Amino acid sequence: MRSFVARRQIIFAGAIAVTALMLWITLADVRHWSMAANRNPNLIHVTEATFGENCRRFVPPAGHTNLVKTGNATVVVSQSCDNTDVPCPFVVDLLRLGDPAVGCDKDMSISWRCGSDRTIHHAHLSGDIVGRVVWIGCPAREP
Repeated sequence: MRSFVARRQIIFAGAIAVTALMLWITLADVRHWSMAANRNPNLIHVTEATFGENCRRFVPPAGHTNLVKTGNATVVVSQSCDNTDVPCPFVVDLLRLGDPAVGCDKDMSISWRCGSDRTIHHAHLSGDIVGRVVWIGCPAREP
């Protein structure tokens, strides 16, 4: 009889522990989604970045392939500027971006949102842009 009571107590204690853990996870999840991060109007959210869109139809020299595609720089720009609330300078750097169209002067387009605002802001550089800086910031200032 004693072992039966002990087993019931262990099962009851385990059930309470699981319930408490689930409550804690639920509260943490609710807190996460209601955090001020989404309410910060100056928080940058990079939505898309493309390096060399103007070279999409360019035929590179023999031995090279044209690798231009929409969004090809999104990951790199996001690593530099996403989820920051201060103006972000993004330097157009071939070492980080790669060269999707050897022999073509590429442009750079970046799109982003500010905080929870769904408005998409854009920055565009054209010409000889390698080494130039694109400033991404919120509140966004349209050119």
